[in-house]
Amino acid sequence: MKQPSFSPLIAAVLIFCFIIFIPNQYLLPMVNDKTIEQAAVDLDFEMFQGEIIQKKMLENPKYLPIYGSSELSRLDTFHPSNYFKVNPIGVTPFLVGRGGTQSFFHFLNFANQKEGLKNKKIIFILSPQWFDKHGVKQEVFSSNFSALQAYKFALEPKVSERLQIEGAKRLLTFDVVNNDKMLKTLLEAKIHKDKKTQMKAFMIKPFAFAFMKILEKRDLLDSIFGVHVTKLHPQPSLIKNKTWGELEKNAYEMAKRNSTNNPFYIDDFYYNHKIKPKINWLKGYKRHASYLVSPEYQDFQMVLDVLKEAKAKPLFVSVPFNGYWYDYMGLSKKEREGYYKKIKQQIEKEGFPVLDLTNHEYDPYFLKDTMHLGYKGWLPIDKAIIEFVKHP
Repeated sequence: MKQPSFSPLIAAVLIFCFIIFIPNQYLLPMVNDKTIEQAAVDLDFEMFQGEIIQKKMLENPKYLPIYGSSELSRLDTFHPSNYFKVNPIGVTPFLVGRGGTQSFFHFLNFANQKEGLKNKKIIFILSPQWFDKHGVKQEVFSSNFSALQAYKFALEPKVSERLQIEGAKRLLTFDVVNNDKMLKTLLEAKIHKDKKTQMKAFMIKPFAFAFMKILEKRDLLDSIFGVHVTKLHPQPSLIKNKTWGELEKNAYEMAKRNSTNNPFYIDDFYYNHKIKPKINWLKGYKRHASYLVSPEYQDFQMVLDVLKEAKAKPLFVSVPFNGYWYDYMGLSKKEREGYYKKIKQQIEKEGFPVLDLTNHEYDPYFLKDTMHLGYKGWLPIDKAIIEFVKHP
């Protein structure tokens, strides 16, 4: 009887050990320009939670980072990634965000990437829906949480002591952080300076550093071997060398064809799957909601503070509610306008510019659904990007 061969298993173990223990600097060249270019529209979860691809992207003047949430995945013809692929201006949009990536997620990311943000122009798209009375929810934060960024924040901080303390306090409000006893101890040591807390943190630091190095290696391997699946499908006939008037007309006509069965100017597919089954139940659903008091405002203030410390050059985009839909949901116009005013004042107080799109609440097809930019809504952002890139 033929004896089983363990050679393949042994070889696999040796290769695994080689990859794990080889110094990162020998593998970094494998994260090349093509990798970064593919990641620009991939909206890859591991890239959001990691640091290597974003670090290399920020070092390259070719890329204009656009930070936001789920609206970035609405890659229609007029989306910046498609528009500037057909009408190049010397920079390529690089998308960072997905559903649930609200302010505090971006704060941790920016805190980790602080050095690369110096003098870097970025776009930051705000969603009004972030600013409800709950702010980011536990399950949403957990699904987007980056252990690597949190351990980096705890062990290799790049921000001021004030932001370290504020960030640590906020992290400790989340279950996913409190369930990690090692990380919890490190963060508590930033807040509490008593001997007992400091000693506990001192004792676990070697183990925490070792774990962080494993997370760094995983990020590197994900960056090298990640599969890129997102492809752009621009329609040059609709956007190439068109005037803004022609672009708006084309966007309007495309949207009109795709929104035929509701009075809210919502895309048919979204309406049929997300809204129609519960349309009667949703009437007046938001009548008691408020967007003027929310923990999200403090989370967003930390975003402003870290960008200011980094000497970054952001342009913030303030997106409107869908007026037709939120009227139906019962959220008053007064409440919505209160949010618009408050968020604009918060940004301008820190000296940053705002692309204010909030007067488009009742502009048909400015939004693709109840909340996401689409069709006409991308056009003023495309236009603003041209001006933003052009001027120092």
